[in-house]
Amino acid sequence: MQKNRALAKIRAGGVTAGPALGLDAPDLAEQIANLGFDFVNLDWQHGQWTEPALNNALARFLHTDTVPIVRVKGHEPGTINRVLDMGAMGVIVPMVENAEQAAAAASPARFPPTGTRSGGGMRLGLIGGGTPQDYFARANDEVIVIVMVETEQAIANVESIMRADGVDVVLIGPGDLMINVKAHGHDEAHHEALVQQVAAASKRTGTAAGYVCQSYEQAQQRVAEGFRYLWFGNDSVFVMNGMRDLLQETATLS
Repeated sequence: MQKNRALAKIRAGGVTAGPALGLDAPDLAEQIANLGFDFVNLDWQHGQWTEPALNNALARFLHTDTVPIVRVKGHEPGTINRVLDMGAMGVIVPMVENAEQAAAAASPARFPPTGTRSGGGMRLGLIGGGTPQDYFARANDEVIVIVMVETEQAIANVESIMRADGVDVVLIGPGDLMINVKAHGHDEAHHEALVQQVAAASKRTGTAAGYVCQSYEQAQQRVAEGFRYLWFGNDSVFVMNGMRDLLQETATLS
């Protein structure tokens, strides 16, 4: 079966990093899949993906070592099961508030006896290295489950979330966390204190902590603090930054 390089690094105590794709563009996903990242996140929650385009994009990863991970739109078990059937090697589940929700998010990503995932999917034999049965026998060891903590309440429960059955990574969504922090009358310093609570809980539990980073310097800082799963930028930002640089260069040609 295809090995999940990102999950292997996490289990070995290492760091893994990759970008997110939100543009509804399977051809772009194919190009990026072949660059050599450990993983690429396909963002179905806030991105522009339709289900047919997402299905198309996931097929482009089949002949690469890059792991496709889908951020699903919510907690609905059928959707989690569906994107894995389409070929995702992991899921990111947003807005998890407690251990019960975390365990419920992980369950449809695991086949019995450790979960409730239903067996099916047209391309699972291609991922499994032979037949769908090969995939069913090994998938529980290769699918990564990532849950997001994005509120003060979630971080108050973060240690129990990290200990929930089936959770591999607890990922901070700093943007939504800041919205929640400010809604409660708190500030950036409080936000940072919550981030450090997650880092400390990761060290106590052994469950990896992740962070959505916007710069290399920020990624370096978070790695030094103990974060080991780094969602690092997204395609639309990279494209627009590149185009702005090009615009500045073309302005000097006259």
